[in-house]
Amino acid sequence: MLSSPVGSLRHRARAAALQALFELDQTNHDMEAVIERISNDEMFSAEGREFFARLVRGGWQRRDELDAVIERLAPTWPIHQMPGVDKAVLRIALFEISFDTATDKAPVKAVINEAVELSKHYGSDSSSRFVNGVLSTVVNKS
Repeated sequence: MLSSPVGSLRHRARAAALQALFELDQTNHDMEAVIERISNDEMFSAEGREFFARLVRGGWQRRDELDAVIERLAPTWPIHQMPGVDKAVLRIALFEISFDTATDKAPVKAVINEAVELSKHYGSDSSSRFVNGVLSTVVNKS
């Protein structure tokens, strides 16, 4: 099955947002400079650039709120000990599910599926199960 152009664009934007959030979490780089550099590297369309920037800004600016949700749902895995990829994937997905107010929001199931795919590709062997468990708990509690 071929993915739609919008799905492919969003997948690329989420993967780039993962890279940006991981970088921001590990460095003192300026968020807007990271957004600009990665947007240029990825050569996003205007729509892709907007979606990517929305995810990065939302995931980074709301990280305290997002991290509090993660810590509540995964109390045996302190946020400061969590692998950076897992943390970034969860921040993106939780932002999309809980805080994104855009009219073109993706369905929750699609957000979870994308998060699991990103964690399979970029995370450890157990990342996808962990991410799926946290996000499923969010959905089941709401």
